[in-house]
Amino acid sequence: MFETIQSPPSPAAEGRLALDRAGRLTYMNAAAARLLGWTEGELRGRDAQKLIHYRRPDGADGPSPGVFGEQRTVHSLEDTFVRRDGAILPVVCSSTPQPGGIVIVFSDATEEIERRRDAQLDADSWIARIRESLDENRFELYSQPIVPLTGGAAREELLLRMITRDGYVVSPGAFLPSAEKFGLIAEIDRWVIAQAVRFAGVGRIVHVNLSGASIADPCLLDLVEDELRIVMAPASNIIFELVETTLMTNAAAGEAFAAGAHRLGCGLALDDFGTGPGSLTNLKRLPVQSLKIDIDFVRDLSSNEANQHLVRAIVDIARSFEYETIAEGVEDRQTLDLLRVYGVDYVQGYYLSHPAPQREAPPLLRSDARTNSVGDRARVLRERLLDSYEHGGDARP
Repeated sequence: MFETIQSPPSPAAEGRLALDRAGRLTYMNAAAARLLGWTEGELRGRDAQKLIHYRRPDGADGPSPGVFGEQRTVHSLEDTFVRRDGAILPVVCSSTPQPGGIVIVFSDATEEIERRRDAQLDADSWIARIRESLDENRFELYSQPIVPLTGGAAREELLLRMITRDGYVVSPGAFLPSAEKFGLIAEIDRWVIAQAVRFAGVGRIVHVNLSGASIADPCLLDLVEDELRIVMAPASNIIFELVETTLMTNAAAGEAFAAGAHRLGCGLALDDFGTGPGSLTNLKRLPVQSLKIDIDFVRDLSSNEANQHLVRAIVDIARSFEYETIAEGVEDRQTLDLLRVYGVDYVQGYYLSHPAPQREAPPLLRSDARTNSVGDRARVLRERLLDSYEHGGDARP
């Protein structure tokens, strides 16, 4: 369930009560009369709190001063008034001191409170599902080939999925926002790193995405180092993708992580390059090896002249820094041809291959045996690309 942003009630829908210092009603507008079921004449001069505000938000009887009991500005996002017929009216209300008393403004909050409770139930549900998936090892890594165009080694990007108990595949866009909001994302990232290192240990070069929370964790690099040592995996087979916008949120943490990963020997790729306000600055302060061209610059490349200029410029910048370039979002042959002409080093996208599930991570101990991996598929794709360019055919498998 997605939360919707609702506009505040219009003044016509707001009830207004004016009380003197003793809490007796001196004024009530038509909206208040409609919401409460009382007329102004019936309430004028009477103790309003005793008549309409003697229950707590949980429905229990007892003192509940709230907006009635303070000679100061008070706001309540969830309070309870009682209608003349005894029905409970959930309200959002506030009080403001006035000469001689206070003014109370309120509105019916039934739908808003239900929405908040539904949202909390939905959040609680996602927390439980994520927790269960971690405990029961029901996350899975999908892989998508990163295909070399200029003779480099084949790579793959690891992409996270959640698997429900009945085998349904849940995309990361459905659960990662809740994981980030409720503090579970770091544990997920640690799981991903452990699996990625095992892929690296059997010779696969893998790209790993990390959240901003994990990048800011000073203990994360210790985990990476421990996992690399246990598996005896070459650190250079792990390439961390750092998103420019995430780095801008916490530049100091991003620099510290990048420097630490570089010292370990891991690779670094600057993801979504070209979209952040500090793209060129990041090139000077971060020890990256690859620039991943933002997908929005690639998706309509064959028909968008501005994007063609941007991609060529990024390639030129990368060459001047001796960085590799990776173009993701390749969805047609025309785009692939242009990227090859521009000198892009690696390509990735549905035109070449969709992400494929990796049913289980490789064994803990290092193996020198070749695996039936997406990296192998990337090598095959490259051979088909070369053959396709020579014979004018289609490179897709």
